[in-house]
Amino acid sequence: MTGATRQVEITVRTITQPLTLGRLMAITASRGADVLAACSYSDGGATVVKLVTENAHRTMRALRAAGFDCLAQGVVMVEAPNKPGLAALLKQKLTAAGIGVLRSYWFRSGSNQSYTVFKTTDDEQALYLLEVDALIHDLAAAKSWRPSEEIAEQPYHEEQAA
Repeated sequence: MTGATRQVEITVRTITQPLTLGRLMAITASRGADVLAACSYSDGGATVVKLVTENAHRTMRALRAAGFDCLAQGVVMVEAPNKPGLAALLKQKLTAAGIGVLRSYWFRSGSNQSYTVFKTTDDEQALYLLEVDALIHDLAAAKSWRPSEEIAEQPYHEEQAA
């Protein structure tokens, strides 16, 4: 796991029309704030779009200027290699620690990168738990690292250290 960070999630409720949703995404992309994670769903009368971008303030300003109603809320986002089942495992760990997961979604970015967004009953504690989990994972990976045979067999000389 790469790490957990506190992020701002933007929620936009809009009428369910493909052109409106396309306009929303075009405005977001045109402001230079890359979308890190996104999800959408219908709540019956409207489509709800949730976005986490590199610059939430700039994104919200642009969307509001275009007539969209936006809300901002803090969330915890985990950046990790794309591993099937990792999001479910992290949710299990949060639940086992007594932290309620109100909602979560997973977003794949690139060939081997993913983002999981959590809104919990205690985002501060969730962030702490996920950061500790990332450190433990990184330490375990470092402990199991071994130099390649080629590097291990080379003699060490004082000149190499300088």
